[in-house]
Amino acid sequence: MEPLDQIPAYILCGGKSSRMNTEKGLVKLQEKTFIGRITSILQSKNILLKLITENENYSEMGYEILPDIYKNKGPLAGIQSALADCKKESILILSCDIPLFNSQTLTALHSNALPEKEVVYATANGKDHPLVGFYKKSLLKKLENALDNNDLKVMNFVKEQNFQKIEINDARSLSNINTPLELQELENKIEL
Repeated sequence: MEPLDQIPAYILCGGKSSRMNTEKGLVKLQEKTFIGRITSILQSKNILLKLITENENYSEMGYEILPDIYKNKGPLAGIQSALADCKKESILILSCDIPLFNSQTLTALHSNALPEKEVVYATANGKDHPLVGFYKKSLLKKLENALDNNDLKVMNFVKEQNFQKIEINDARSLSNINTPLELQELENKIEL
């Protein structure tokens, strides 16, 4: 796989955020937004990054914003938009709701990735995280076919490809925070 700083990152900021009742990526955990926490990790590695979203509130962050090409089709459409935009062979996909994501997890994912795999994603404690991983440009046509056929489940798509899952020791770094209760529980037990 290419060096990490040669792989652009796309953060999926879409979704309805219905369980959080507000835009998830802009939720704050100890005074810093989820998206701000993730972007600081990527910036520390000199990774070019863009945000996949329709929400103009993200524009104040200073990153390029790309809307979904396929509207209202979920995260698979976000991955498609990222691959359609990218000129490189591989991209890094991250969801916006993993505020504890860290550079150790990113390094583990990248350093263990086999170059011939089309999708390389994180797993921890038996839970797959296909929205934390690397996707190859060669998947674009297959993704578009899936979207055209309304086959929208990310894991169903991934499992039809030449994929690799990488066990991440720090499962907490992959924690999805989807509700105000989950956020409160995290704040109660964490010292960042």
